[in-house]
Amino acid sequence: MSDCSSALVLGSSRGIGAATARALDAQGCRVVLHGRTPSAGLVGLGRELGAPTVAFDLADAAAVRRGVADAVTEHGLPQVVVFSAGVNRVVPFEEASREDVADAFGVNVWGAVGVLQELLPKMVAQGGGAVVLVSSIRGVDGLASDRTVFYSMAKAALGNLTVSLAKRYAPTVRVNAVAPGFTVTDMVATWDEGAWRQARGNLLGRPAEPAEVAAAVAFLASDAARHITGQTLVVDGGYGLAGK
Repeated sequence: MSDCSSALVLGSSRGIGAATARALDAQGCRVVLHGRTPSAGLVGLGRELGAPTVAFDLADAAAVRRGVADAVTEHGLPQVVVFSAGVNRVVPFEEASREDVADAFGVNVWGAVGVLQELLPKMVAQGGGAVVLVSSIRGVDGLASDRTVFYSMAKAALGNLTVSLAKRYAPTVRVNAVAPGFTVTDMVATWDEGAWRQARGNLLGRPAEPAEVAAAVAFLASDAARHITGQTLVVDGGYGLAGK
């Protein structure tokens, strides 16, 4: 399915990002892995795939500029960019400060903006490529959470960023997003019984595995999706249809 020759996967030390890196690697794509720090997960996945790793903080604009420039210099300009990094800190709406709101947007939105500001013009000059942003069902109309208000706001912003960049960089670069529902990552350790009920409350009766979300990302990055741009593919097991 893949015509991907090279990919940079932001946020690939664990979870959906790591599963996406594995999926692209299995399709013959040369993958560059990224994490905020050279963690055991990032280094271990690099060894597993025989893939290079880069580490920089997506919330730090200067670090993003340096990190992306170094990645391109050392490993070449990617044909595919996957942004799978994100943070989700629960702060009650009534207690939130401006700093809390800025924190929610720091990695989730500004990280994506900073990376793509550096890479998209170069991808156009190279002749094209594909971008896939990993959003969330919390960014989809009607599915925002009253518990994670600012995370929902940030993920909704990613959806609009997807559409705007698809228009701006067409027809050379395709830009799409994937919006996962509840997914079995290391975050399940924080789920209480209520969260598990929600996770099982979709039409398929279970949360997604990271590889199932990664398959959707790999599809949108591939030539099989060559006539798809500006779209958000929801991978939620029918959660949004179950009246949640």
